[in-house]
Amino acid sequence: MNSSADENGIREAINYYIEGMRTGNVEVMRQGFHQQAILCGYLGDEMIAAPIEGLYDWVNSNPAPATTGEAFDCVILSLEITGRVASAKVRETHEGAVIDYFHLLKDGDRWWIVSKLWDTE
Repeated sequence: MNSSADENGIREAINYYIEGMRTGNVEVMRQGFHQQAILCGYLGDEMIAAPIEGLYDWVNSNPAPATTGEAFDCVILSLEITGRVASAKVRETHEGAVIDYFHLLKDGDRWWIVSKLWDTE
């Protein structure tokens, strides 16, 4: 049985991502991702597949919504937990709507995002 502590830990990891994207703060974002995390998804018709550092590089090279005043919103649509693994579906709205699928792993008592998959909605 999954506890509310697990759900809270998963939400915390995802919220590090959300806050990092909103503010452009990679150090905040790193708190949610495992150091060996990967990302795969689409920007238009271009498929992107990279280690998580690729996301950090992108965040560092683009203006953050918090500094530009652009609308930015992330809503967790669903969570599924099976023991020490979980997935979360998130709608991210910023320059269009994207659906993110985060896969998470529990290490000790801490949840980490190990992959981020996305495509436009």
